Amino acid sequence: MSIFTSRFILKTDPYSKHFVFNLPKTWETRPHEYEWAKNFAETEDIVLDAACGLSHPLKFYLAGKCKEVYACDIDARILSKSSILKDIRDTYGTVIENSFFNHYFHHIRFCQSSLSKLPYQNKSFDKIFCISVLEHLSKVDIEQTFKEFRRTLKDEGLLIVTFDYPTINLEALKILLDKVKFKFYGDYSFDKPDNLLVSTIWGELNCFRAVLIKN
Repeated sequence: MSIFTSRFILKTDPYSKHFVFNLPKTWETRPHEYEWAKNFAETEDIVLDAACGLSHPLKFYLAGKCKEVYACDIDARILSKSSILKDIRDTYGTVIENSFFNHYFHHIRFCQSSLSKLPYQNKSFDKIFCISVLEHLSKVDIEQTFKEFRRTLKDEGLLIVTFDYPTINLEALKILLDKVKFKFYGDYSFDKPDNLLVSTIWGELNCFRAVLIKN
């Protein structure tokens, strides 16, 4: 099945327990999410990791792959190198050497920002990545976030998202996407196979992946 198909993530989908760092065992779905999302990073891309978190590794992977990498988070500590280092150490038990920052950190343009009011110019990005974020936002903020993604995404750009179900209602999301002028890129399915990947940290949740494009 194509990586462009928007659908639930399955237990049998590719995953990696090492993604820049050795991922914590409690991150039940992230090994699958990152392994899928990385397929969309290309060398000439200008990309945004939206709500990137401090220690979360996607931005660092992108920095080693893409032409220009931007990363934003609402947490003010995202602007502090020492805070990011501490969070990496606390999350992975890993002490980072200066060579890590020479290779990754200094290639990322960090910004403190809400997703509902991004500080970037119109049509800035070839790809926007938003991994396991939408379920933490209010309905109002989700709508405004999509509007900001649409504004800052290039006309043929891709929005790569994952989120928890049923926290995010898929039918309601589809209605919202129509409203904010996004659509699924390629095929999509809301079917729930027997071998769904399940997260149990916050109750029984499934992870949905989606590739979106401007409508």
